[in-house]
Amino acid sequence: MRTLFATAALLAAPLAAQTVTTDAANHTVSADMQTLPLHIGGRVQPTPLPPPMPKGATAYRHDWPGIYFEGAFVGDKVVLKFDDASHEYRLFVDDAAPIILFRPGKVEITVGDLPRKAHRLRLEQVAESFLGMGSFEGFYVAANARPLPVKPRRRQIEFIGPSGMAGFGARSPKSECSFDELARASDTQQAYTVLTAKHFDADYQTNLSSGHGLIRNVNEARDGPGLIFLHHRTLIEEPAPYSDPNWQPQIIVIQGLADIAIGDPDPGEKWATRDALWADWLEAYRGFIADLHRRSPHAAFILEWPDEETAYSLAYRSELAAGRQALANGAKRDGARMILFSYPGLKMLKRMEQTGCDHHPSLKDHRLFADWLEGLIDAHPGIWDGK
Repeated sequence: MRTLFATAALLAAPLAAQTVTTDAANHTVSADMQTLPLHIGGRVQPTPLPPPMPKGATAYRHDWPGIYFEGAFVGDKVVLKFDDASHEYRLFVDDAAPIILFRPGKVEITVGDLPRKAHRLRLEQVAESFLGMGSFEGFYVAANARPLPVKPRRRQIEFIGPSGMAGFGARSPKSECSFDELARASDTQQAYTVLTAKHFDADYQTNLSSGHGLIRNVNEARDGPGLIFLHHRTLIEEPAPYSDPNWQPQIIVIQGLADIAIGDPDPGEKWATRDALWADWLEAYRGFIADLHRRSPHAAFILEWPDEETAYSLAYRSELAAGRQALANGAKRDGARMILFSYPGLKMLKRMEQTGCDHHPSLKDHRLFADWLEGLIDAHPGIWDGK
Protein backbone atom coordinates (compact mmCIF):
# COMPACT_ATOMS: atom_id res chain seq x y z
CA MET A 1 0.00 0.00 0.00
CA ARG A 2 1.25 3.51 -0.83
CA THR A 3 1.08 6.12 1.88
CA LEU A 4 2.66 9.49 2.45
CA PHE A 5 6.11 8.89 3.90
CA ALA A 6 5.83 10.27 7.41
CA THR A 7 7.58 12.06 10.26
CA ALA A 8 11.14 11.06 11.12
CA ALA A 9 11.48 8.64 8.23
CA LEU A 10 10.94 11.34 5.62
CA LEU A 11 10.94 15.12 5.92
CA ALA A 12 10.26 16.82 2.60
CA ALA A 13 10.58 20.53 2.01
CA PRO A 14 7.32 21.88 0.50
CA LEU A 15 7.47 22.17 -3.27
CA ALA A 16 4.68 23.19 -5.61
CA ALA A 17 2.84 20.10 -6.92
CA GLN A 18 5.57 17.65 -5.89
CA THR A 19 4.36 14.51 -4.14
CA VAL A 20 6.40 11.92 -2.24
CA THR A 21 4.92 8.49 -1.55
CA THR A 22 6.25 5.16 -0.33
CA ASP A 23 5.38 1.61 -1.25
CA ALA A 24 6.41 -0.78 1.52
CA ALA A 25 5.09 -3.70 -0.54
CA ASN A 26 7.60 -2.88 -3.32
CA HIS A 27 5.07 -3.14 -6.16
CA THR A 28 5.74 0.23 -7.81
CA VAL A 29 8.70 -0.71 -10.03
CA SER A 30 7.56 -2.87 -12.94
CA ALA A 31 9.39 -4.65 -15.73
CA ASP A 32 8.25 -2.13 -18.36
CA MET A 33 9.99 0.77 -16.58
CA GLN A 34 13.49 2.07 -17.39
CA THR A 35 16.55 2.01 -15.15
CA LEU A 36 18.37 5.33 -15.10
CA PRO A 37 22.12 5.23 -15.80
CA LEU A 38 24.01 6.33 -12.68
CA HIS A 39 27.10 8.32 -11.90
CA ILE A 40 28.33 6.97 -8.55
CA GLY A 41 30.74 8.62 -6.15
CA GLY A 42 32.46 6.29 -3.70
CA ARG A 43 32.86 2.54 -3.37
CA VAL A 44 29.88 0.25 -3.98
CA GLN A 45 29.40 -3.45 -4.64
CA PRO A 46 26.94 -3.86 -7.55
CA THR A 47 24.68 -6.90 -7.74
CA PRO A 48 22.18 -7.37 -10.62
CA LEU A 49 18.54 -7.60 -9.55
CA PRO A 50 16.56 -10.49 -11.05
CA PRO A 51 13.31 -10.25 -13.08
CA PRO A 52 10.68 -8.92 -12.95
CA MET A 53 12.86 -5.87 -12.35
CA PRO A 54 13.63 -3.72 -15.43
CA LYS A 55 16.69 -4.43 -17.55
CA GLY A 56 19.86 -3.14 -15.89
CA ALA A 57 18.37 -3.00 -12.38
CA THR A 58 21.19 -3.25 -9.86
CA ALA A 59 21.58 -3.18 -6.08
CA TYR A 60 24.53 -1.10 -4.90
CA ARG A 61 25.69 -2.27 -1.47
CA HIS A 62 27.86 0.19 0.46
CA ASP A 63 29.24 0.93 3.91
CA TRP A 64 31.91 3.61 3.48
CA PRO A 65 30.45 7.06 4.30
CA GLY A 66 29.65 9.84 1.85
CA ILE A 67 28.52 7.71 -1.14
CA TYR A 68 26.39 9.50 -3.75
CA PHE A 69 24.34 8.55 -6.79
CA GLU A 70 23.44 10.91 -9.64
CA GLY A 71 20.96 10.49 -12.50
CA ALA A 72 18.95 12.59 -14.94
CA PHE A 73 15.83 12.17 -17.06
CA VAL A 74 13.01 13.90 -18.90
CA GLY A 75 9.66 13.03 -17.33
CA ASP A 76 7.27 13.79 -14.50
CA LYS A 77 8.14 11.20 -11.83
CA VAL A 78 10.91 8.92 -10.58
CA VAL A 79 10.98 5.90 -8.26
CA LEU A 80 13.83 5.13 -5.87
CA LYS A 81 14.31 1.61 -4.54
CA PHE A 82 16.06 0.83 -1.22
CA ASP A 83 16.98 -2.06 1.00
CA ASP A 84 18.66 -0.11 3.78
CA ALA A 85 17.78 0.15 7.45
CA SER A 86 21.22 1.51 8.33
CA HIS A 87 21.86 4.84 6.58
CA GLU A 88 20.42 8.32 6.25
CA TYR A 89 20.03 9.81 2.76
CA ARG A 90 19.31 13.19 1.19
CA LEU A 91 17.60 13.33 -2.19
CA PHE A 92 18.04 16.48 -4.27
CA VAL A 93 15.71 16.97 -7.23
CA ASP A 94 17.02 19.82 -9.36
CA ASP A 95 17.66 22.86 -7.14
CA ALA A 96 14.93 22.12 -4.59
CA ALA A 97 15.53 21.61 -0.89
CA PRO A 98 16.48 18.01 -0.06
CA ILE A 99 14.11 15.22 0.86
CA ILE A 100 15.43 13.46 3.97
CA LEU A 101 15.28 9.67 4.24
CA PHE A 102 16.43 8.22 7.56
CA ARG A 103 16.96 4.44 7.44
CA PRO A 104 14.29 3.94 4.78
CA GLY A 105 14.27 0.13 4.95
CA LYS A 106 13.03 -2.08 2.13
CA VAL A 107 10.79 0.32 0.18
CA GLU A 108 10.13 2.00 -3.15
CA ILE A 109 9.69 5.76 -2.96
CA THR A 110 8.06 7.79 -5.72
CA VAL A 111 8.66 11.49 -6.29
CA GLY A 112 5.82 12.52 -8.60
CA ASP A 113 3.89 15.41 -10.08
CA LEU A 114 7.09 16.99 -11.36
CA PRO A 115 7.03 19.32 -14.37
CA ARG A 116 7.50 17.23 -17.50
CA LYS A 117 10.98 18.45 -18.34
CA ALA A 118 14.61 17.51 -17.73
CA HIS A 119 15.41 16.77 -14.06
CA ARG A 120 18.67 16.18 -12.21
CA LEU A 121 18.79 13.75 -9.28
CA ARG A 122 21.40 13.44 -6.57
CA LEU A 123 21.04 10.96 -3.73
CA GLU A 124 23.59 11.43 -0.94
CA GLN A 125 24.25 8.84 1.72
CA VAL A 126 24.78 11.22 4.61
CA ALA A 127 27.26 9.59 6.98
CA GLU A 128 28.57 6.52 8.72
CA SER A 129 25.70 4.32 9.86
CA PHE A 130 27.50 2.46 12.69
CA LEU A 131 25.02 -0.35 11.90
CA GLY A 132 26.67 -1.92 8.88
CA MET A 133 26.01 -1.85 5.16
CA GLY A 134 22.91 -0.95 3.18
CA SER A 135 21.77 -1.02 -0.42
CA PHE A 136 20.43 1.53 -2.88
CA GLU A 137 18.74 -0.26 -5.76
CA GLY A 138 18.41 2.46 -8.35
CA PHE A 139 16.31 5.19 -9.95
CA TYR A 140 13.44 4.09 -12.23
CA VAL A 141 11.29 6.05 -14.68
CA ALA A 142 8.31 5.27 -16.89
CA ALA A 143 8.63 3.72 -20.33
CA ASN A 144 7.71 7.05 -21.97
CA ALA A 145 10.34 9.00 -20.01
CA ARG A 146 13.79 9.75 -21.46
CA PRO A 147 16.90 8.81 -19.45
CA LEU A 148 19.80 11.25 -19.69
CA PRO A 149 23.51 10.56 -19.06
CA VAL A 150 25.44 12.16 -16.19
CA LYS A 151 29.11 12.80 -16.91
CA PRO A 152 31.83 12.28 -14.29
CA ARG A 153 33.59 15.42 -13.14
CA ARG A 154 37.04 16.24 -14.42
CA ARG A 155 38.48 16.60 -10.91
CA GLN A 156 38.75 13.78 -8.37
CA ILE A 157 39.81 13.98 -4.73
CA GLU A 158 40.11 11.24 -2.10
CA PHE A 159 40.10 11.52 1.69
CA ILE A 160 41.48 8.88 4.05
CA GLY A 161 41.18 9.17 7.82
CA PRO A 162 39.13 8.78 11.01
CA SER A 163 36.11 10.48 12.60
CA GLY A 164 37.43 14.04 12.43
CA MET A 165 37.19 13.91 8.63
CA ALA A 166 33.82 12.12 8.59
CA GLY A 167 31.61 14.70 10.29
CA PHE A 168 31.22 12.48 13.38
CA GLY A 169 28.40 13.97 15.47
CA ALA A 170 28.83 17.34 13.75
CA ARG A 171 25.15 18.34 13.88
CA SER A 172 24.83 17.69 17.61
CA PRO A 173 24.24 20.66 19.96
CA LYS A 174 25.91 18.75 22.80
CA SER A 175 29.01 16.63 23.26
CA GLU A 176 27.36 13.76 25.18
CA CYS A 177 25.35 11.69 22.69
CA SER A 178 23.45 8.43 22.80
CA PHE A 179 24.00 5.96 19.96
CA ASP A 180 20.83 7.09 18.18
CA GLU A 181 21.70 10.76 18.67
CA LEU A 182 25.13 10.12 17.19
CA ALA A 183 23.62 8.42 14.14
CA ARG A 184 21.28 11.36 13.53
CA ALA A 185 23.96 13.99 14.16
CA SER A 186 26.82 12.63 12.03
CA ASP A 187 27.15 14.21 8.59
CA THR A 188 29.97 13.41 6.18
CA GLN A 189 28.27 15.44 3.44
CA GLN A 190 28.71 18.59 5.56
CA ALA A 191 32.20 17.73 6.78
CA TYR A 192 35.14 19.84 5.59
CA THR A 193 36.26 17.03 3.31
CA VAL A 194 33.10 17.04 1.18
CA LEU A 195 32.69 20.83 1.46
CA THR A 196 36.13 21.15 -0.12
CA ALA A 197 35.36 18.65 -2.89
CA LYS A 198 32.11 20.44 -3.75
CA HIS A 199 33.86 23.82 -3.69
CA PHE A 200 36.15 22.60 -6.48
CA ASP A 201 33.37 20.68 -8.29
CA ALA A 202 35.29 17.44 -7.81
CA ASP A 203 34.09 13.88 -7.55
CA TYR A 204 35.16 12.45 -4.21
CA GLN A 205 35.70 9.34 -2.17
CA THR A 206 35.55 9.65 1.61
CA ASN A 207 37.27 6.46 2.71
CA LEU A 208 36.90 7.21 6.39
CA SER A 209 36.11 5.18 9.48
CA SER A 210 35.63 6.51 13.00
CA GLY A 211 37.94 5.04 15.61
CA HIS A 212 40.43 3.75 13.04
CA GLY A 213 44.02 4.87 12.75
CA LEU A 214 46.32 3.68 10.02
CA ILE A 215 47.50 0.61 11.96
CA ARG A 216 46.01 1.14 15.44
CA ASN A 217 42.45 1.81 16.59
CA VAL A 218 40.62 3.03 19.68
CA ASN A 219 38.61 1.28 22.39
CA GLU A 220 37.30 -2.21 21.61
CA ALA A 221 38.64 -2.07 18.04
CA ARG A 222 42.21 -1.45 19.28
CA ASP A 223 43.54 -4.75 17.90
CA GLY A 224 41.40 -4.77 14.74
CA PRO A 225 42.56 -3.90 11.22
CA GLY A 226 43.49 -0.26 10.63
CA LEU A 227 42.68 1.97 7.69
CA ILE A 228 45.70 0.85 5.67
CA PHE A 229 44.26 -2.67 5.70
CA LEU A 230 40.64 -1.62 5.17
CA HIS A 231 41.46 0.81 2.37
CA HIS A 232 42.04 -2.09 -0.03
CA ARG A 233 38.40 -3.19 0.33
CA THR A 234 35.30 -2.26 -1.65
CA LEU A 235 33.25 -2.73 1.54
CA ILE A 236 34.63 -2.26 5.03
CA GLU A 237 33.01 -5.45 6.28
CA GLU A 238 33.93 -7.75 3.37
CA PRO A 239 37.36 -8.81 2.01
CA ALA A 240 36.71 -8.29 -1.73
CA PRO A 241 39.41 -5.88 -3.01
CA TYR A 242 38.57 -2.52 -4.54
CA SER A 243 39.61 -1.81 -8.11
CA ASP A 244 38.45 0.93 -10.47
CA PRO A 245 40.80 2.14 -13.23
CA ASN A 246 38.64 5.24 -13.67
CA TRP A 247 39.36 6.39 -10.11
CA GLN A 248 42.55 8.41 -10.51
CA PRO A 249 42.37 11.27 -7.98
CA GLN A 250 44.55 14.30 -8.60
CA ILE A 251 44.64 14.91 -4.82
CA ILE A 252 44.72 12.46 -1.90
CA VAL A 253 44.29 13.94 1.60
CA ILE A 254 45.28 11.79 4.60
CA GLN A 255 44.74 12.38 8.30
CA GLY A 256 47.09 9.77 9.68
CA LEU A 257 48.15 10.87 13.16
CA ALA A 258 45.31 9.20 15.07
CA ASP A 259 47.53 6.21 15.92
CA ILE A 260 49.86 8.49 17.87
CA ALA A 261 47.19 10.85 19.21
CA ILE A 262 45.46 7.92 20.95
CA GLY A 263 48.35 7.90 23.41
CA ASP A 264 51.16 5.62 24.47
CA PRO A 265 50.67 1.84 24.05
CA ASP A 266 48.58 0.13 26.72
CA PRO A 267 49.64 -3.12 28.38
CA GLY A 268 48.82 -5.96 26.04
CA GLU A 269 49.27 -4.02 22.81
CA LYS A 270 51.83 -5.28 20.34
CA TRP A 271 54.11 -2.29 20.98
CA ALA A 272 56.00 -2.27 24.25
CA THR A 273 57.06 1.37 23.92
CA ARG A 274 56.04 4.55 22.18
CA ASP A 275 59.24 4.42 20.12
CA ALA A 276 58.28 0.97 18.81
CA LEU A 277 54.80 2.22 17.91
CA TRP A 278 56.20 5.28 16.18
CA ALA A 279 58.69 3.22 14.14
CA ASP A 280 56.03 0.74 12.95
CA TRP A 281 53.52 3.49 12.20
CA LEU A 282 56.01 5.57 10.25
CA GLU A 283 57.13 2.61 8.14
CA ALA A 284 53.51 1.61 7.47
CA TYR A 285 52.60 5.20 6.54
CA ARG A 286 55.50 5.44 4.10
CA GLY A 287 54.52 2.14 2.50
CA PHE A 288 50.88 3.26 2.28
CA ILE A 289 51.84 6.43 0.41
CA ALA A 290 53.96 4.33 -1.95
CA ASP A 291 51.02 2.00 -2.59
CA LEU A 292 48.63 4.91 -3.21
CA HIS A 293 51.16 6.39 -5.61
CA ARG A 294 51.30 3.12 -7.56
CA ARG A 295 47.51 3.13 -7.85
CA SER A 296 47.25 6.85 -8.70
CA PRO A 297 50.67 7.86 -10.09
CA HIS A 298 49.63 11.46 -10.86
CA ALA A 299 48.15 12.22 -7.44
CA ALA A 300 49.44 14.97 -5.19
CA PHE A 301 49.40 14.15 -1.46
CA ILE A 302 48.23 16.42 1.35
CA LEU A 303 49.12 15.06 4.78
CA GLU A 304 47.41 16.73 7.70
CA TRP A 305 50.46 17.40 9.84
CA PRO A 306 50.72 20.05 12.56
CA ASP A 307 53.60 22.51 12.68
CA GLU A 308 56.25 21.40 15.13
CA GLU A 309 55.85 24.59 17.19
CA THR A 310 52.26 23.61 18.06
CA ALA A 311 53.34 20.28 19.57
CA TYR A 312 52.69 19.81 23.26
CA SER A 313 56.25 18.73 24.11
CA LEU A 314 59.78 19.09 22.82
CA ALA A 315 60.00 15.31 22.33
CA TYR A 316 56.85 15.31 20.16
CA ARG A 317 58.21 18.23 18.14
CA SER A 318 61.30 16.19 17.40
CA GLU A 319 59.17 13.19 16.38
CA LEU A 320 57.02 15.33 14.07
CA ALA A 321 60.03 16.91 12.39
CA ALA A 322 61.74 13.57 11.85
CA GLY A 323 58.54 11.92 10.67
CA ARG A 324 57.80 14.67 8.20
CA GLN A 325 61.27 14.33 6.71
CA ALA A 326 61.08 10.54 6.51
CA LEU A 327 57.71 10.59 4.73
CA ALA A 328 58.81 13.36 2.37
CA ASN A 329 62.01 11.50 1.48
CA GLY A 330 60.13 8.27 0.91
CA ALA A 331 57.51 9.91 -1.30
CA LYS A 332 60.24 11.59 -3.33
CA ARG A 333 62.08 8.29 -3.82
CA ASP A 334 58.85 6.61 -4.91
CA GLY A 335 58.17 9.32 -7.48
CA ALA A 336 55.23 11.20 -5.95
CA ARG A 337 54.90 14.50 -7.83
CA MET A 338 53.91 16.58 -4.79
CA ILE A 339 53.57 16.03 -1.04
CA LEU A 340 52.38 18.79 1.28
CA PHE A 341 52.35 18.79 5.08
CA SER A 342 49.89 21.23 6.59
CA TYR A 343 47.36 21.84 9.34
CA PRO A 344 45.40 24.87 10.57
CA GLY A 345 47.37 27.17 12.83
CA LEU A 346 46.71 27.90 16.48
CA LYS A 347 44.77 31.07 15.67
CA MET A 348 42.15 29.11 13.76
CA LEU A 349 42.15 26.16 16.14
CA LYS A 350 41.30 28.49 19.03
CA ARG A 351 38.13 29.51 17.18
CA MET A 352 36.80 25.96 17.10
CA GLU A 353 33.67 25.06 19.07
CA GLN A 354 34.13 21.27 19.22
CA THR A 355 30.52 20.90 20.33
CA GLY A 356 29.87 17.74 18.28
CA CYS A 357 29.44 14.33 19.87
CA ASP A 358 32.45 13.34 21.99
CA HIS A 359 33.80 16.89 21.52
CA HIS A 360 34.23 16.48 17.78
CA PRO A 361 34.13 19.47 15.40
CA SER A 362 30.80 21.20 14.86
CA LEU A 363 29.38 22.17 11.48
CA LYS A 364 30.87 25.62 12.02
CA ASP A 365 34.27 24.04 12.74
CA HIS A 366 34.06 22.01 9.54
CA ARG A 367 33.42 25.21 7.61
CA LEU A 368 36.58 26.68 9.15
CA PHE A 369 38.57 23.59 8.17
CA ALA A 370 37.16 23.73 4.65
CA ASP A 371 38.31 27.33 4.32
CA TRP A 372 41.80 26.23 5.39
CA LEU A 373 41.97 23.28 2.99
CA GLU A 374 40.51 25.24 0.06
CA GLY A 375 43.08 27.97 0.68
CA LEU A 376 45.91 25.43 0.78
CA ILE A 377 44.82 23.92 -2.54
CA ASP A 378 44.39 27.37 -4.13
CA ALA A 379 47.93 28.23 -3.04
CA HIS A 380 49.23 25.43 -5.30
CA PRO A 381 47.62 26.16 -8.68
CA GLY A 382 49.18 23.16 -10.40
CA ILE A 383 47.84 20.67 -7.91
CA TRP A 384 44.88 19.64 -10.08
CA ASP A 385 47.00 19.26 -13.22
CA GLY A 386 48.10 15.72 -12.44
CA LYS A 387 51.56 16.42 -13.84
